[in-house]
Amino acid sequence: MNVALIGTRRGGVHARWLAACPEFPVVAVACAGDVAAARALVMEHHPRARITTDALSLVRQGGIDMVVVASPTDAHYGVVDEALRRGLLVVCETPLAPDVSAARKLADLAASTPGQGVVPFQWRESPALRWARASLAEAETGELLTVTIDLHDDSHVGPRTPWPWRQQLRTAGGGALADLGVHAFDLLPWLTGLDLWEVTSSWTHRTLDLRSAAAGPVGVDVDDVAQAELRPFGSPARARVMVSRITPGRRQLRLTALGTRGRLEVTVNAGDGSGVMTLDTGARSRQKLFDPHPMNPYRRLADDLTVRSSASSVASFDDGLAALHLVEVVLAGSRTESLLGPADQ
Repeated sequence: MNVALIGTRRGGVHARWLAACPEFPVVAVACAGDVAAARALVMEHHPRARITTDALSLVRQGGIDMVVVASPTDAHYGVVDEALRRGLLVVCETPLAPDVSAARKLADLAASTPGQGVVPFQWRESPALRWARASLAEAETGELLTVTIDLHDDSHVGPRTPWPWRQQLRTAGGGALADLGVHAFDLLPWLTGLDLWEVTSSWTHRTLDLRSAAAGPVGVDVDDVAQAELRPFGSPARARVMVSRITPGRRQLRLTALGTRGRLEVTVNAGDGSGVMTLDTGARSRQKLFDPHPMNPYRRLADDLTVRSSASSVASFDDGLAALHLVEVVLAGSRTESLLGPADQ
């Protein structure tokens, strides 16, 4: 299955994942203009791939079976639309689009054309989180009462940014919510089996109104920290999601689930995929350690190309749309304000 990779910055992790799956040879890489970055990526991971700066032409030329879209969020739509209409398998980075309306059109298109849409929610591949999912399905802690997901990242510590497009709502669809919140919101239904959630309260903050990039100053109108409280339809359970991309030296996900008979806690290192799980039911407590894991969604895709066949398969565009919907609800319900005054910046 010949693969075209669109994007070299976010595309770097996809290039590494794909290199570990010989079923998906990358034959072409498209970049927006940074040919040097594309050459470095190709030399390291896919030396036989050709390089182009025209993603749409690459999709239209033929000879491609799968397109991996890892470009900035506002550049997704045209390439994804073209690839789906040509019946290709499309793996699109999150969020699908800067807004729910565009994402819904892509999800509808994926459902109505021969093409298939996949979202690489890599946290679903964590062995620790998959273990937690099985434990919750078996009700080892009893009826679910509360679930908390804290997701920390350090990509935006300090005033400089290598990601100018991630500072604007129109290009990124959000800040920490778009980077991390979509993953946390996807994990809620995937882990608990409770499909429909509504936001009951939320707040968002940003630390700076202006960041410095290689090309000069860039204004910031998105969140760096966000928190939401949610509840599922048809269940008394409650949830809290907190995401931060300004936590110094910490890249980690922590899940805590409290049930009527016990507590489940999982911590996963975002850097190497290692994890720790603790299950405490009062009468007994046990802990399990998980070795480093690449959390590579392409391995599962290679094993099961029928992406909508079961809950254990990779995520679909509908899953990506559902997560983005919650991001948009949080943003609509809370006005992002700067934590620092002009004198502090």
